[in-house]
Amino acid sequence: MSISVAMAVCNGEKYIEQQLNSIIHNLSKDDEIVISYNESEDATLQMIEEAAHQLPIIKIYSCEEKGIIANYENAIAHCSNRYIFLADQDDVWTDNKVERVMECFEKEHAILVMHDSQYTDDDLNAMDMTLFKERNIKKGYVHNLVDNCYDGCCLAFHRDLTRMILPIPRNVSMHDQWIGLVAEKIGNVYFCGDKLLQH
Repeated sequence: MSISVAMAVCNGEKYIEQQLNSIIHNLSKDDEIVISYNESEDATLQMIEEAAHQLPIIKIYSCEEKGIIANYENAIAHCSNRYIFLADQDDVWTDNKVERVMECFEKEHAILVMHDSQYTDDDLNAMDMTLFKERNIKKGYVHNLVDNCYDGCCLAFHRDLTRMILPIPRNVSMHDQWIGLVAEKIGNVYFCGDKLLQH
């Protein structure tokens, strides 16, 4: 099943190469990495353009509107495959992330899957904290409206959801909370306890 990875970047030169490499290890030739680029003050653009030149599954789209919400909206809007994985510019995916998340979609009949992540220092040494430990992780529209547990870098969803989440309102707290809340209203949301990302 082909997937799209929606990545929003801005001033990301420090970690983006490592992040892209970890994503690429999870993908096939039928998948795509859709990068939305906000104007940066570092070498981010040159780095992603070089990566796209070497690997045609990487597609770059400029986002003129500043801000993380607009940047992710632009990336998601350009995704063409059935499942969309969100990606930050400064994390590292585990080698089995896509495989494991796709198992969750199939087994749980979910419209959205969120997995746990391992918090690390800058050298990827594990800390005594994970996303699910830090946040009060549980489903529920009211709960997540008040105390959001959705974290974009750990989200994947069926593209059917894009019809309901786009455009993302600019008055929401964050794109990931909006996506999670909409998903809870229309389908099954599944939380996977596997740590599939180093954050």
